[in-house]
Amino acid sequence: MEFNTQDMKKMTQIAKKMQGKPEDQVIQELAGMIRSGQGGLTPQKAEQMFQMIMPMLTQEQRQKIQKLLMELRD
Repeated sequence: MEFNTQDMKKMTQIAKKMQGKPEDQVIQELAGMIRSGQGGLTPQKAEQMFQMIMPMLTQEQRQKIQKLLMELRD
């Protein structure tokens, strides 16, 4: 499964809208958006994207992505 820069831009725009909200709320909302298709990504495509960028992230960022991935898998 492939993704492109358009997908990354969508996720960035969504993340900007979430700024200022509690982390757990953001993770739940993002997971819900991805599951429903509102984010423009399927859960599988989102997971593939996150797995690809994780090596470039800090430990703290990786932990947040892991929380989101766990929420997507539930």
